[in-house]
Amino acid sequence: MKKTRSYKINYTELYKRFSRNEISPVYIFSGNQAYLMDEAISELKKITVGASSDFNFSLFYSDSNSAREIVETAKTYPMLSRMRLVVVKNADRFSDSELGYLDSYISSPSPSTCLVLIAEEEKDLSLENKKGVVYVDFALDTKDISKQIILEAKKLGCEITKEAVETLISLVGDKLQDIHRELQKLALFVGNRIKIGAEDVEKLTEKEKFEDLFQLINAIGEKNKKKALKVLLDLEATKEEPLVILNKISWRLRLIWKAKELIDKNVPQDEILKQLRTSSGAFYYIRQEAKNFSYNDIKRINQALYDCDRTLKTAYIPKNLTLTKFILELCS
Repeated sequence: MKKTRSYKINYTELYKRFSRNEISPVYIFSGNQAYLMDEAISELKKITVGASSDFNFSLFYSDSNSAREIVETAKTYPMLSRMRLVVVKNADRFSDSELGYLDSYISSPSPSTCLVLIAEEEKDLSLENKKGVVYVDFALDTKDISKQIILEAKKLGCEITKEAVETLISLVGDKLQDIHRELQKLALFVGNRIKIGAEDVEKLTEKEKFEDLFQLINAIGEKNKKKALKVLLDLEATKEEPLVILNKISWRLRLIWKAKELIDKNVPQDEILKQLRTSSGAFYYIRQEAKNFSYNDIKRINQALYDCDRTLKTAYIPKNLTLTKFILELCS
C-alpha cells in the first residue's frame, strides 16, 4: 500500500485516498463530528484487516490504557492479514510523558500497522515527529452538514426537502450522530411516501426536549436559577447524557448569538435565514431568545461552556453536578 504525505485533509479527501488504497501509518482525527469519525474507522477496518478484525483490530482509551500498551500492540505483527489497525480514543487526554512515548513510536512506525489517534482538538497533541502523519479534520460548517443530511437520507432510501433540513438542524443541532438517529425515525415514519418534509420533522422530532431546551435557554437569559434548574432536572429525567445536553445548549446559543450579530447589523431577514439556514418559524424563537443576551454575556458564557465541556470529559466527579454548577454560573 502507498503511504501518503503529511498534511491536513478533510474527510472527503480521506475517502478519496481510501479508494486509491493509500493508507497512512499514522492518522490524527480531530473535529466535532464523532459520527463521521466512526464511519471512517469502519471503512479503515474493511481496508486494513477485513475479516480478521478479531485478531488485528484494537481499540484503546487514554484514560484506561497506557501509551506503552498501545505502542506494544502497534509493533505486533498482524495475524492472517497484511495490516493491523490500532485506534486510540481521547488521545488529547494523555500526559506529556505518555505523548512522548507515542511520539517515539511515530518517528518510526510499523509499516504493517495503521495507528489512529482521535483527539477533540489537534492542538492538544504536542508531537514532534509529524512526518508521515496525516491530520484529518472532521469539523463541518452548516453548509456541509446540510449536504451530509441529504446524503444520509439517500442512504436510508429517502429524499429530504431543503426546509426539512433546516428544521431538523434547528431542532436537533449540528451533531450528525443525533441527526442520523432522527433521520432513521423519519424514514420509518414517511414509509413508502419517501419524501421527508418540514412538517414531518416537526411532527416526529423530539419537540418536548426542544421545548425544554428553549425554556432552559430563556431561563439562562433571564438569570432565573430556580427555573433553569427545574428545566435541567426535566431534561436529566429523560436519561439524556450531560454532555449531550451541553452540546445542545452550546449549539442553540451559537445560533442565537450569530442571529444577534446579524440583527444588530440590520441584515434583512431573508439573508439572516439564509446564513443561519433555518426556517422563518424557528427564527421567531431565536430572535426572542437573542434579546436576553448582551455581548458581555456571550463572552462570559463562551468561556463557561469551554470549561464545562473540558470538565465533563476529563474530571472524575459526577457529571450531573458539573452541569448543575455550570447552569448556576450562567445564571449568576
